[in-house]
Amino acid sequence: MPWGKVEGKAFEVIHGDYVNLEDGTGIVHIAPAYGEDDSLVSKQNGITFINLVDKAGKFVEEVEPWANKFVRDCNEDICKWLAKENKLFSKEKHLHSYPHCWRCDTPLLYYPKESWFVAMSKLKDKLVENNNQVNWYPDTIRTGRFGKFLENVIDWGISRDRYWGTPLPVWTCENEKCLHQECIGSIRRIKRKSNRSTKRYRITQTIY
Repeated sequence: MPWGKVEGKAFEVIHGDYVNLEDGTGIVHIAPAYGEDDSLVSKQNGITFINLVDKAGKFVEEVEPWANKFVRDCNEDICKWLAKENKLFSKEKHLHSYPHCWRCDTPLLYYPKESWFVAMSKLKDKLVENNNQVNWYPDTIRTGRFGKFLENVIDWGISRDRYWGTPLPVWTCENEKCLHQECIGSIRRIKRKSNRSTKRYRITQTIY
C-alpha cells in the first residue's frame, strides 16, 4: 500500500449484493468516497472513509507515487506498479460510457462532499399511507410509477455549490466555540433577529 497506514477498518473482503459471479473473479475493488453502492456497503460493514483526491482531481500528498498527479493520467502507472508488486491479476481495456460536462465536454470525476439532506426516508411509511388514500385517475398511478417512487424514496440531497444553486437562509454564529446554525423561515423572523443582534450571526457563504 503506497500511501502508508490507514486509521480504521479497511482493506477487507466484504459482501455486496451488486457484485455478480458471471464476470471475472466475483471480487471488485470499492471506493467508499466515490460511489453510492460502494459507500452504502462500506457503511454497513464499518469500512473507513478515505478521500485520496483533492478538488482539482489530483491525488493527495499521501499517495506518494502519484501525488499531485491528475487521477485519469495515472491509470497506466498504477497498472505497472501493481504488476511490479506482483499484485496484478489481469489487465484489460473495456469500452463504456463515462459522464462528461455538457458545457465543455470534459470528463467528470465523482467527488465526496459534505451535503445537506431532507430525511425523506423517515417519512416513507406516511407518504405511502397518504398516497393510498388519494383518489387517483387513472387508478394505476397509486401503485404504479408514483407508488413505486414513494416505496423506494431516498433522502433528498439539497446542497449545491454552483452559482445556479438555491440559497438557503442558514445563519451561523461566528463564535468558533459555538458555530450554532439557524434556518430563518420568514422575513418577519429575520427582521426580529437582526434587531436583536446584527453582529452575532452571519449568513452562510455556501450556496445550497
